[in-house]
Amino acid sequence: MERDAGIEQRTVTPEGFYTAKRSEWSEKLSQLKSKSRRLGWLRLLFFLLAVGLPFLFFKPFSALFLITMLIPAVIFVRLVKLAGKVNEQIRYASHLLELNTTELDVLRHSFESLPDGNEFIDPEHDFTYDLDIFGKGSLFQYLNRTSTKGGYSVLAGRFISPFRDKTVISEQQDMISELSSMPGFRQEYYALGKMTRENIENREALISISNIDLSFFGKKEAVLTALFIPLTGIILGFVTAGVLPVKFLVWLFFAGLLITAIYLKRINKIHKQLSKLGDILEGCSKLIHLIEKTDFSSKGLIKLKSQLSGDKRKASEVIKQLSRYVNMLDQRLNMLTGILLNGFLLWDLYVTGRIKKWHADHGASLEAWFDVLKEVDALNSLAGFRFNHPGFTFPRFSESGIMTAKNMGHPLIPADERVNNDFDITGEKQIVIITGANMAGKSTFLRTAGVNMVLAGMGTVVCASEFVFRPVRLITSMRTFDSLYKHESYFFSELKRLKYIVEEIKRGEEVFFILDEILKGTNSHDKTKGSLALTEKLLSFGASGLIATHDLELGKLPDMHPGKIVNNCFEVEFDNGRLKFDYILRNGITLSHNATYLMKNMGLID
Repeated sequence: MERDAGIEQRTVTPEGFYTAKRSEWSEKLSQLKSKSRRLGWLRLLFFLLAVGLPFLFFKPFSALFLITMLIPAVIFVRLVKLAGKVNEQIRYASHLLELNTTELDVLRHSFESLPDGNEFIDPEHDFTYDLDIFGKGSLFQYLNRTSTKGGYSVLAGRFISPFRDKTVISEQQDMISELSSMPGFRQEYYALGKMTRENIENREALISISNIDLSFFGKKEAVLTALFIPLTGIILGFVTAGVLPVKFLVWLFFAGLLITAIYLKRINKIHKQLSKLGDILEGCSKLIHLIEKTDFSSKGLIKLKSQLSGDKRKASEVIKQLSRYVNMLDQRLNMLTGILLNGFLLWDLYVTGRIKKWHADHGASLEAWFDVLKEVDALNSLAGFRFNHPGFTFPRFSESGIMTAKNMGHPLIPADERVNNDFDITGEKQIVIITGANMAGKSTFLRTAGVNMVLAGMGTVVCASEFVFRPVRLITSMRTFDSLYKHESYFFSELKRLKYIVEEIKRGEEVFFILDEILKGTNSHDKTKGSLALTEKLLSFGASGLIATHDLELGKLPDMHPGKIVNNCFEVEFDNGRLKFDYILRNGITLSHNATYLMKNMGLID
């Protein structure tokens, strides 16, 4: 699939699309709720007819009595089933209304209520903590639109470990590009995923199905269930015909309960793993069916889809069959029903046999099928990000240098507030030193470069009109912290982080580093001396990266290493006694300072 280099040609804007969909599903939801209310009144009517009409007009248990009771009762049961379907449609419509409302909110940069991936925050990770990948107001919170726990984890994993293989990244780009042009598919997938009501507990239970222990069910148990059910039918027939007394049926019933009791502990263990997973499995079946019936053109999506068709039967049908078996086993949760079914049919043992056969035929494929669902769920979020930002671009690969970007900005800053900059670190250039006054934009720029490198490695679009990069490992040191638990000071924590970066570079791995104000925790003399030495060392290893600093002494390094180290800066102007920031990246060393001005302005000093 060919990817464009910038704005996608569309007949409707993302905001227009979501607004239309929100109106459509709001109206649909209103209609379904009205239908549900009508069905409620009809169910009540036919229930009253079934229990009242026969007694009012006919002799109890006469033919007309039974007919007038049976007909409304049948209609009542049909109405109950229809109401169940309507309620399912209401849930589906509600999820889509919620999704389109959320998308409109996110386009207006209001997304604080969405899941934020807080559980993935790791201060010791190479870059996620410094770049605000997870947590409140994070990139993950802004981008995530997964509807299953599995997809949620896979998407987080993409942020944590971006790809560095160009072939894999290209394949991801193709898949994301195709899915971004399929908003209908993505929205249906989201709603069906939400309807599975998957949580962490049942997600673990789903995964454990592949390892369920059914070894106790052998040939003896298979023969026993194969004989017992027909025997029940034969004895019931003879008892009904008067050939055998009722006590034979009673003996059979207690024999069935006795046999069930022998296997009760082992079946209880199986049921504990599978209990109440039937509806979730049916939801997974619907998600798989959606993929199966969709035609894809990108190689990656075709490959994912092919993983669902390795069996003679469709994976969606196979999963649905397991769902039925689990629901059958759940019948034992009703004590009276469970006793009757096990007494006459060895129900628990019979269903366990069905599950074992299913497991032998398809159990090995189950985890791979679930992996496909998780992968598509994660890809849908990345594709939605691309759909929502038609002005963003897919990166291209660099043959030399780490990054060349035009009009690069931070994706979390609204377009009407964002200041974009051109930037490159190519050719002989290895280290860019960025100076600037307080609040001039240094740290934001570092995060801008880092975040776009992460997005590029994930295969999705970046906030730039052009972005050429080489996939390398990214390590940052921007936000160090002290630790009472580890008895580490702020300064020692920073030294440990810097040592970690140096050691990883020394191991020979290509690293792009981003450092914000080296050695913040020491005096100015030591800070300058140490910063110069560290920069020289990083250069000697052939490393590439960005260093933001207030220390203008580092600005002398380009004179010592022409072409390999360069200076960029952000300036601030004083306009009628007020600070004015333009956040434009310039060549050279900053000439402006504002710390004392800000302190005076806040009344901290005279």
